[in-house]
Amino acid sequence: MKVIVGCLAAIVILFGSQVWADCKADCEEEYQAEVESCKTLHDDPNDPEDVGELEVCLQSADKEYESCISECTD
Repeated sequence: MKVIVGCLAAIVILFGSQVWADCKADCEEEYQAEVESCKTLHDDPNDPEDVGELEVCLQSADKEYESCISECTD
């Protein structure tokens, strides 16, 4: 019986870590897509407005990434 319980616990731990890794990978993909979108939308370094908007967009992407990672650990 102890062997079965131990095996079940190991499966739950492995499955949980895989789910977290998948969640983290999803967050990474979303973050990279958002960063690319920011760069595409605000790609003129000679336009001061674009530079400011790019910075705001990237900060938003960072916050969304942190929130996503936080949700993975919950």
